[in-house]
Amino acid sequence: MKRFEVLYGIVSFSLVLSLFCGVGNALEQTDLTSYVVLTTQNAYPDHNIIAAIYIKNSNSSDILTIQYVGIQFDWMASDQFFGYDLSSDPIVLAPSAEQFLDSINILVPEDATVGEHSYFVGIDGLEGAKAFSWDSETFTLIVQDPDKKECSVLLNQVSSNITTSENKNFQSSTAQSLLDQAKNAYEEAITFGDQSSWDEAVSMLNNALTYIGQADVADQQYVAEQSSQRTMLITLGVAAVAIVAILAIFYLMKRNKEHKISPQTKNNAL
Repeated sequence: MKRFEVLYGIVSFSLVLSLFCGVGNALEQTDLTSYVVLTTQNAYPDHNIIAAIYIKNSNSSDILTIQYVGIQFDWMASDQFFGYDLSSDPIVLAPSAEQFLDSINILVPEDATVGEHSYFVGIDGLEGAKAFSWDSETFTLIVQDPDKKECSVLLNQVSSNITTSENKNFQSSTAQSLLDQAKNAYEEAITFGDQSSWDEAVSMLNNALTYIGQADVADQQYVAEQSSQRTMLITLGVAAVAIVAILAIFYLMKRNKEHKISPQTKNNAL
C-alpha cells in the first residue's frame, strides 16, 4: 500500500498506513477504470478547480474495497493526493459496479508553471483480501498565464458592451465614431491575444471600454441637446404666434377706433 497524504478542500492530514505482509500489486491495470472530470481543462496559478473521479470495477472477478482515492499532479510530492480517505467507510465495488466521487477541490499553486501538467488517479484498497495500489493512465491539465484570464474576462465584457451599444442605435455621429474605434480596438486585442501578447491585448480592451463609455456620454449629450433645441423652437414658435396675435388684435382695435367717429365730431367738421 502507498502512503497517502490526502488533501481535500482546505483540510490536509497525513495518514501512515501499516504495511501488509506479502502485499503485492495483484490487481491488473485493466481490472479498474478511472478518469477525472474537471470543471475546466484550463487552469491558472492560485486558482481553484473542482474535480470528480469516476471508478469502475471493469474486469476483476473479486469485490474491490476502495479505501483511498486521489488525484496527483506533477507539482505535488509523491505521497500527496487531492481526494478522499475512505478507510472508515470504504466503497465496495462488485464486478462491473461503478462509482462517482465528486466535489474535490483542487488548488493550483501560485508558483505552478504555465504550460502542460500531468496528473493521474491513485487508488488503494483490497481486491478480495489482497491489498493493492493502482494508478490510472496519465492525463494533462493546461495551466495558463493569469494575464490570459484577465484578457478573457475583458474580452467577454467588451464584446457584450459593443453589442449593447449597437442595439442603442446611436443618433450622434460622434458617438458612432467612438463605437467604431471601440470595435477596432477589440479586433486588435484579439490579434494580440492570438500572439499571446496579453499585456497589449488587455490595454486594447481597456481602450475599447473607454471608447464605449465616451460614446454613451456623447450620444446622451446629443439627444439632450436635440431635445433642448426642439423645446426652444417650440417655445419660440408659440411666443411668435402669441406676439402676432397680440399685434393683430391691437391693429384691429385701432382700425375700429378710427372708423368710429361720433355725430358731434361730424357736425363740428361741417
